[in-house]
Amino acid sequence: MCAEASDSELKEVKNHDYCREQPDASAGAPPFEGQAQAGQAPSLAERPTVGERIQLPVREPFWFLSLVVAGATIGSMWALGAVVLGILGLAGLLATYMFSVAAITLGSAFLMLAAVGRVWTRMFRFEEYRVAWDRFAFSTGQTLVVIAGLAAIALGILHLLFPAATVLGGVAILALGAGLVCHSAVMRRIGGFTSQGVGAAEADRPVVINALSVAPVRDFLVGLGVVALGVLTILGLAPMVLGLVAVLALGGAVTLAISTICGASVASLRKYCAKS
Repeated sequence: MCAEASDSELKEVKNHDYCREQPDASAGAPPFEGQAQAGQAPSLAERPTVGERIQLPVREPFWFLSLVVAGATIGSMWALGAVVLGILGLAGLLATYMFSVAAITLGSAFLMLAAVGRVWTRMFRFEEYRVAWDRFAFSTGQTLVVIAGLAAIALGILHLLFPAATVLGGVAILALGAGLVCHSAVMRRIGGFTSQGVGAAEADRPVVINALSVAPVRDFLVGLGVVALGVLTILGLAPMVLGLVAVLALGGAVTLAISTICGASVASLRKYCAKS
């Protein structure tokens, strides 16, 4: 009927609701969205392949990305603040109090590191599309990072109240080092997820993938070194100097870890938006 009408009649007919082209609701729907809304997890056969990994549905991507960037900024500021306090302490400016405040600051940075990782999992639905072992390792690593951060805050406050108790500072360093070792498992899962999604033709692939490949090893080695420094601090071998050196190492490692997660989020989101 619309094809045989004159020009004036055609304009009137096109304005009618029954001749308007209705959008296809299912055309732009992300994969597995119906199952996700129904509370059903996709089966193993329906999970995306390696090449389709980045096409996973993203929930309000720029909102989550803003949370990642904000958390990364705050966490990096706390970690860098701990580095500054460690330098001042090594310079001989109220070393005991600088160490106590640095331990509290690092504990807060660890909590923010775990929060950024949690937002990343929600951003790309990591827990819905990975195998059970990856989900368990990621969740366990995140939980241990939170415990290490809370322990460091509590021990830092106690060390601030009782400066002579160097054992408290040593235990705080030991807890933070162990938490960083556990965080290496988290970085390994983030690196594997992102490297499968970012295409080989991307210009920023070498930077992103290399940073993600080094991150787990970096966290593991720095964490082991900090654990060793914590043990020596507990034993009383130059406790304040070793503790402040551990603060410097932890501050730098946390800053790099948070920045790596933020960079992985940006790279994955760029690839998703390019394909969508």
